[in-house]
Amino acid sequence: MIRNAILYTIQCVTAILIGLEVSIPPNPYGIHIIILLSILIAIRYNLPDKIVSLIEKLILRCLNHYWK
Repeated sequence: MIRNAILYTIQCVTAILIGLEVSIPPNPYGIHIIILLSILIAIRYNLPDKIVSLIEKLILRCLNHYWK
């Protein structure tokens, strides 16, 4: 529920920045759009949870290998 609200909010802010980017000639919001789109991709594909589970697997594998 909260995840969907955050996702919707970031999508709205990204859409607003893209609209501003088109209307203002010198392209002042390029970096902001790239950052927001990267956050949207990370949330959409659940990357933080996948990264945490990968790190946990690596730590467990290292501990099992070196502590036996």
